[in-house]
Amino acid sequence: MKNARLAVILVSAGLCSAPRAQAQVPSTGESAAPADATRPPPTPPTVQDEENLFRFYGTFNPRLVVSSGAVESFSQPNAVAISAAGNPIFSVAPDNARYTLQVAQSRVGFWLNEKGQARAQLEIDFVDFAKATPTVASLPRVRIARVDYVFHPGHILSLGQDWDLHAPINPHGINMVGSLFLAGNTSFMRQQIKYIHGTEHLELGAALGFPAPNVTAKDAAFEIGFMPTLAVRGAYKSGKSRVGASAIATRLPFNLGTPDERFRNAYSAALFSELAPSADTNIRVELNYGQNAANLGLLTLSQGRANEDLRELGGFISARQLLAARHAVYGMAGYQKVLEPAKVVPSYGYPTAATPDAPPAFSTATLSGTGPGILHNGTVRLGYEFRPHRKLAFVLEGFLFQSRFRLQDVDVARAESKRTTLGIETGALLTF
Repeated sequence: MKNARLAVILVSAGLCSAPRAQAQVPSTGESAAPADATRPPPTPPTVQDEENLFRFYGTFNPRLVVSSGAVESFSQPNAVAISAAGNPIFSVAPDNARYTLQVAQSRVGFWLNEKGQARAQLEIDFVDFAKATPTVASLPRVRIARVDYVFHPGHILSLGQDWDLHAPINPHGINMVGSLFLAGNTSFMRQQIKYIHGTEHLELGAALGFPAPNVTAKDAAFEIGFMPTLAVRGAYKSGKSRVGASAIATRLPFNLGTPDERFRNAYSAALFSELAPSADTNIRVELNYGQNAANLGLLTLSQGRANEDLRELGGFISARQLLAARHAVYGMAGYQKVLEPAKVVPSYGYPTAATPDAPPAFSTATLSGTGPGILHNGTVRLGYEFRPHRKLAFVLEGFLFQSRFRLQDVDVARAESKRTTLGIETGALLTF
């Protein structure tokens, strides 16, 4: 009977995961830290454990986004997951108000043997920053695909794609993928091998990871250079609060295998805390400093080059207060700044040579892959949450972004590099 039940569960898991087989937890009121905290030691298998072998979860996030001018999502000129005001050159009609409806930040996933000694997690969403309002053109995107092994109580080995070990705290809010990235929040996804040791009051971790995504068809410097990232993290925990520090570093190869081959140091360090001064109050903070951190796949501003190192400083604070059983308010502010702005290069270019006497049309500009091209980026967000059911929240969130871009010389006189955009995001978060 036990074998028959296990077979049914496994078949069900396969059916649920078969089709088409990267913030961070769904609710504005729940912790957005990566789920690598130490779990209780495994217990001998029981019938109940077998029934929990497969757990399906997800968040539906339909949103309406309205803004006073152009915004961008990680350099793409749309509101899929807003991370800055819009670049005035690359955006369409940057001074015009606009709106969009979005569902792509919705996500689903499942755990296999979640409470067991060996477990696995898969999570997908549908975000594509190159599609402004895609509707049925949305495609799945892998966020998490990991295997954990608890080889001793309090000791976890994790392999696969998961939240970076570095800088684990995320802000509150409905924009789960934008999540103050490029504006004080640094860490994102990484392919890595992680080790976490946790006790009641202490957490220590280390990880070896791949430096950054390579979305081309060919192996390149990162694959051939054999220079993984090394990350470390330590935190003190007390109840629902924790305070800690983390860092990640590697050496970046440039022009590998050529006479101009060189290496540059890339790193980021962060102080973080999540505080719960009362059962109704939650405060999250990150302060960070780094060099060439954007080259490591971190969502920051400092994109270094073969002949230049770029340093930056930033951080954010996010607080949520429960007012009554169904009502909560939250607010956040984040800021990231390049410390040597003269070294920043524009994020875009033109297909033909441009001169002041013959400036190209803005519409011909294309992204050049040289980084965010932002000197500094700041945002403030205020939100109200109404929760008629413990799994459902309706959210109204206002935002202000102020971003300053590096422009091509030909554009300095004909566009304003400093952009300010106001807007509203509103919608629902249904978590199961």
